[in-house]
Amino acid sequence: MTIKTDEQVQAEITALKALQPQLPQRAQHAIDAALKVLEGRLSHDAVYELFEEGSEEFEDAFAARMWRDGTSGSAALSVLYRELI
Repeated sequence: MTIKTDEQVQAEITALKALQPQLPQRAQHAIDAALKVLEGRLSHDAVYELFEEGSEEFEDAFAARMWRDGTSGSAALSVLYRELI
């Protein structure tokens, strides 16, 4: 498990913000949740406190935290969302 560097996180934030206007509304909300996690450097506990467990927003936030902490299989979250365009 390799935690993402500040540079990797910032690059992903930039990529997500660039993609967001091109995506369907549901995916835009997913990116909002991911950005809250990445920009706020939210902890595992903070994700549980800020998002309703079981909701789609929670799942998206949790995936962003896992990516940032190096436990997700994807090289970047934006790769997953880019497929929706």
